[in-house]
Amino acid sequence: MKEADTPQQGDIIKINLDPKQGHEQQGYRPYVCLSHHLVSDYANIAIFAPVSNTLRRYPLYVPLSGTKTTGVVLLDQLVTIDYNARQWKYVEKVGNDMLKDLLQKVVVVFQNNNS
Repeated sequence: MKEADTPQQGDIIKINLDPKQGHEQQGYRPYVCLSHHLVSDYANIAIFAPVSNTLRRYPLYVPLSGTKTTGVVLLDQLVTIDYNARQWKYVEKVGNDMLKDLLQKVVVVFQNNNS
């Protein structure tokens, strides 16, 4: 079990982000940390993608593999979390191949529509 007080890139944590609204993911649920350590080193926040067991298919919904945690990583619902302001629990880390896949696919969210 990990003892660090800062989520690291590739970590799956469980955290409750309620209250949420609309189509945002709610409740105490798993999230995958995607941000580079420089974000948390300087700002005490990190960027996460929620994990869901939705059955919907979508190019930015990436099935987890190689983890005890099940579901898909919702790369279109990124959240910035001040993890010091909420209770969270480390669950596990995704493998290097899974992390690379997530990071390669999430860039689509930030691409220029006119390119």
